Amino acid sequence: MRLYLIRHGESANNALQSRNGGESKGRVPDPELTETGHRQAELLASYLAHPQGDPLQHPRVAPKGGPQAFGLTHVYCSLMTRSILTAEYVAKACGLPLLAHAEIFENHGIFDQTADGTRVGLPGPDHSYFNSKFPDLQLPPGMAQNGWYNRPYETTELFLQRSKEVAMEFERRHAGTADSVAMIIHGNLIDQLINEFTGLGRQGDNYNSHWEANWATHNTSITRIDFNSRSKVIVYTNRLEHLPPELTTW
Repeated sequence: MRLYLIRHGESANNALQSRNGGESKGRVPDPELTETGHRQAELLASYLAHPQGDPLQHPRVAPKGGPQAFGLTHVYCSLMTRSILTAEYVAKACGLPLLAHAEIFENHGIFDQTADGTRVGLPGPDHSYFNSKFPDLQLPPGMAQNGWYNRPYETTELFLQRSKEVAMEFERRHAGTADSVAMIIHGNLIDQLINEFTGLGRQGDNYNSHWEANWATHNTSITRIDFNSRSKVIVYTNRLEHLPPELTTW
């Protein structure tokens, strides 16, 4: 199994933080993509659908002269708007169904902040919103009718537990197959999934800094992990060949 961890395109909150030096005042709970984010997603989709889009094959997986396509078989996204909008381009370009997963959302979930700074979890969009705005999105079974998130603000402890469960689920579902799986998700979740899949610990100092991550990921960057019979191999991380410099953002 090949797993591609792909960050969504630039969101309105990403652009806000870039303009404000990392400050999040004025953020919205579930941002849309910016115009730049849409263009990034278009270029990402074309790249993933290209028959020679992935030349950096691991030598023991694809012998010299073997296939160089991403050859995606599954496209997953979270139920956050920026993830869905990015993944729509990919699923359409690759001729695949778009599969929403309720547990691959970004760290902290859907939340807003009160005047005193308290972060409060929100319900998130409901079935009618998704059916109206994203009619081709395959919603996960058992999703609540009154909002897909509908839980408190997610603590770091809960995030780490969820990441572990997501990693275990996707390995159970796809490892040992010839599947080529794209998860079009979020920076902090990509960071922790790499930690989980490779058995690496979170480096404490990194998570007390501005970046709060072991692994940096630009918008629409691609990270590939190959699952072999007895090992997991990181073939590359934060790959951005599909973007020109002027469209490279955090």
